[in-house]
Amino acid sequence: MILLHMEENTSLRPQPELHLRHLTGINAQTGGFPPELFGQIRQALVMGMEQLASQGMGAQNVTRIIFMLHDTAGFAACFPLLNDLFGRTCPATTLRLVKEFEQPGQLAEIELLATAGLGDTEA
Repeated sequence: MILLHMEENTSLRPQPELHLRHLTGINAQTGGFPPELFGQIRQALVMGMEQLASQGMGAQNVTRIIFMLHDTAGFAACFPLLNDLFGRTCPATTLRLVKEFEQPGQLAEIELLATAGLGDTEA
């Protein structure tokens, strides 16, 4: 029998994860939604980035992004925005189609999962 002495490898410990849910494109001033999917996605991402910043994180910490959409029409117009924001880190992405949202005019909802400590050192 061979016995090995195993030391704890702290690099394998899971990092603290932040899960931001229910990010929508609602306009805080008007209480309404932009009429197009791009505007709603952009506003939801702005809200998400603000919440991440309040926790000392940014887009580089996002490991997964989940889009919930009623319809994919217009989603391709969001690709340049997503590439600008997440192009360097390329988080895992899930697209879920939903029958409808509770709020009239809502076209999308986003969830972000972010891990602390990622991307803290810039190259």
